[in-house]
Amino acid sequence: MFEFLKGRKRKSGAERSSNIVVDKKKYSGVTECYNRLKDNLLYLNNDSSIKVIQVESAVSGEGKTTLICNLAVSIAMNEKKICVVDLDFRKPRVHRTFGIENEKGMSEYLVGKISKEELIKKTKYNVDVINRGSSIANASMALTCTKFVELMKELREEYDFVLVDTPPVLQISDYVNISRVTDGVIFVVAAGYTKRDQVRDAFYEMKKNNIKIIGTVMTFVKKHGVYSKYYYNYYAKKYYSNYYYSSYYDKADEEDKDDENVNAEEKND
Repeated sequence: MFEFLKGRKRKSGAERSSNIVVDKKKYSGVTECYNRLKDNLLYLNNDSSIKVIQVESAVSGEGKTTLICNLAVSIAMNEKKICVVDLDFRKPRVHRTFGIENEKGMSEYLVGKISKEELIKKTKYNVDVINRGSSIANASMALTCTKFVELMKELREEYDFVLVDTPPVLQISDYVNISRVTDGVIFVVAAGYTKRDQVRDAFYEMKKNNIKIIGTVMTFVKKHGVYSKYYYNYYAKKYYSNYYYSSYYDKADEEDKDDENVNAEEKND
């Protein structure tokens, strides 16, 4: 499965909230792209073997959260019961996209402060949401504790689909623990922004950990195929502050020239 999401430009951090663009009452090219992606998922899940899906990217800023939330709305329009779970514990954004408060979420549930009924938030889009809540000091411990694993099992039984928002593969290793409770990965690549080596490295890491890749979605594809250029070393260094691999970013300047060649090749394809 390979899909393109076109016609949307990248936004700054302050602009990324309230970004639900799927509208069943008004046709648009972007809505149609999400519907095609939804149809592919419904086909893949014909035997209910793919229900819990984590959405990954190599680095931050590739449109992962926007994709998850709009895909969820598209699926809900098919009268499917769906839940979006925000497991990007260091930089949660799902609550902002759906316009709900980031209070009393996964963090509080795992320590017994709230019930499961209080954990799951309803939205006007018929999509249920589990937000992070307060900050989680030890994400690895949270993602491997019995209560979390049991919750994900229950969600699998209760919903037609569960979409999981996760941190980027090359910046945080949480995706490995998350993969133990999911059926596979949809991998997001931002056109004109993600470097080819970053995609290759992310796929290598997932393959090394025996993670199943269901398909790939390319975001920010302009209608006429002309990509704006964005530099990874500018955006990614802003992600998680101290939570990144410095050696990986140190190579960014050296790779800029190679990236220009890649973009030139893509324009000629």
